[in-house]
Amino acid sequence: MPLRVVPVVERLTLAVVTAVPEWHPEHARFEPFPVYGWVVRHPDGVLLVDTGIGTDNSVIDELYHPEIALLADALGTVELTPSDITAVIVSHLHFDHCGQLALLDAPVYVQAEERQAAQSPGYTVPDWAAIPEDRLRLVRGDEQIAEGIALMSTPGHTPGHQSVVIEAADERVVLAAQCAFRAGELRSGQPAASNLHDETWESAARDSLQNLRALAPFTAQLSHDPEIVTIVP
Repeated sequence: MPLRVVPVVERLTLAVVTAVPEWHPEHARFEPFPVYGWVVRHPDGVLLVDTGIGTDNSVIDELYHPEIALLADALGTVELTPSDITAVIVSHLHFDHCGQLALLDAPVYVQAEERQAAQSPGYTVPDWAAIPEDRLRLVRGDEQIAEGIALMSTPGHTPGHQSVVIEAADERVVLAAQCAFRAGELRSGQPAASNLHDETWESAARDSLQNLRALAPFTAQLSHDPEIVTIVP
């Protein structure tokens, strides 16, 4: 049956990044930024979007000085436990979005192109990005995974970045993750150079933002900007 109302979406603060290395594209204008994940209370089960930063990695700790929320504690703030999660959606496999996947048993939806990209040296923390085969659900492009829940391919920040589109009746919520780093990029439709996988992905990133904006009206949430963006036609 079509959803009559949009499922409840609850934002979780999974970490705060308090430093970045000099070579990081955000170094020149750095301010500490949050790392968000989301719980979606769908009638068929509770979905989790992204899992934050893992623990006990000396390189990540030295470079980024993250203040980490353990996933169980973050879920506890909305009266859930890891065992309540029936499916996980990973926007992309950078270390700050997949770090606590191993604490869950639920199936994990990730773009096939993202999984391939994550094999490159230096792309992520391999142990954190590893997904057991029995949990892996590869997505190729846009795909509806439950009534009112669609995964939308939005490459640019990474080759296989995906956003989550939640809709019912005439209401729509987009969990755009790091399709944009700051809300202004989503409002303008212009990607920031500092948020690109590399300069060759600028056109793809612009197309991703424009494809999201074509869904208007909607409200959108991002991984690292607390502002909730409203986009209207």
